[in-house]
Amino acid sequence: MVRKANKGLSKLVAIAGMVSLLIIGLVVGYYINAITQQKSNTNYPQEFGEDIAWRTSSITLSGSTTVLPIANACAVAFMNKHPGITITVQGGGSGVGYSNVIDGVVDLGMASREPKTSEIDGAKSKGVDLWLHPIALDAVCVVVHPSVANSSYPLSLTLQEVGKIFAGIYKYWDEVKPGLPHKEIVVVVREPGSGTRGTFEEYTMHPWKYNVTARASVQPSNPAVKNKVETTPYSIGYIGFSFISEKMHVVALAKEAGKPHVYPTVNSIAKGEYPISRYMYLVTNGQPKSGSLADRFIDFVRSKEGQQIVEANGFLKLPYVYPTS
Repeated sequence: MVRKANKGLSKLVAIAGMVSLLIIGLVVGYYINAITQQKSNTNYPQEFGEDIAWRTSSITLSGSTTVLPIANACAVAFMNKHPGITITVQGGGSGVGYSNVIDGVVDLGMASREPKTSEIDGAKSKGVDLWLHPIALDAVCVVVHPSVANSSYPLSLTLQEVGKIFAGIYKYWDEVKPGLPHKEIVVVVREPGSGTRGTFEEYTMHPWKYNVTARASVQPSNPAVKNKVETTPYSIGYIGFSFISEKMHVVALAKEAGKPHVYPTVNSIAKGEYPISRYMYLVTNGQPKSGSLADRFIDFVRSKEGQQIVEANGFLKLPYVYPTS
């Protein structure tokens, strides 16, 4: 089965009840395996019999700053349950997560996108078998400073209009829509390699072969973009759903002219109605050894308690593992 996670939310009903997900790689004949095995007892903690070595082990994670809050919170909760273990979590972006797994620098990568062809080729050349473990759902949200729009004067755009803004085709806000201020647009983007940037450009730039304007302010993380948009008049940027704040205005998006404009909400993301939705992943080299700390940690993140942590951090739980009643 070909599975494009960041475009497949509208097909979740068709895969409800599945216990495993195979993601076919971007290169013919090369496979990326996605582990989605659900334990029969999803109430954690579980007893693991004699496999006790993991209880005094340590693992390291790196990668997506979007996944970072989930991984941090789950690591703290899991270490509190098992004081003998050590879990170290650091950011760097999805590109760093993939490269560190490929190079054997970390046990688990964190990614907010599927791997690029170059990353798959790099993994294959080193004998690395990338396994993607879905842990949550998220959306990339387009946001502007309140000097551009607010709840009394909301802003709605098509994906192509967003692309034109970030490509620098529109240079002033009143070129985008009449009534907006005649002020130069300040474009804020993530760094190359960011999963958030990759997902955003896949939907708003690539279909029309747009490139990000050279005038864009490049930021290294979701919190950095958030702060830049909050404090910079006439700015526009994009962030993960959980980073939205009251100090910015969220733009309603339509897939194309004539289609409904949709705001990112828990409901619209879960139903696949919001145009830019995606999965969050933990990434390993091959299937983790059964009973290892990496295996137990992934199980925990995907358990009922782990998915409650996912939701507490502003993301959506996996609907095909824990359906909404």
